[in-house]
Amino acid sequence: MTLIPKRPIIKSKTHLEYVARNYPCLKCRSNYGVQACHIRTVFGIGNAGVGTKGGDLFVVPLCYLCHQQQHQTSEINFYCKLNINPILQSKNFALNSKCKKVKQKAKEGYYDKYIEHYESALQNTKSIKQIKNL
Repeated sequence: MTLIPKRPIIKSKTHLEYVARNYPCLKCRSNYGVQACHIRTVFGIGNAGVGTKGGDLFVVPLCYLCHQQQHQTSEINFYCKLNINPILQSKNFALNSKCKKVKQKAKEGYYDKYIEHYESALQNTKSIKQIKNL
């Protein structure tokens, strides 16, 4: 039996506050009630279970209402409708973060493989929707 090593989960209250306070909601562009929303489906890692998160590296700003919508639907469909790769967005926020450990991970290329996986998933989702509309 092969044991799968746990991946380190980085926590950073500084980064969460930075994202929530400095950026508008990605969906509606509101500045009111913006929260740092964790991206739960991080490809290559798998879907986080109920009540778990992928760490504070993978967050984007969403207002309260849009955050609720994101949780009530398929996460991939939510971002597909917005034509957004949330991992790419979270990397951009990390590169400008006030948290040194988050910024360092972004500079080291930590996000790159996840960006590619998510982009592929978004393209697959778009293709499936186009086929269903035929």
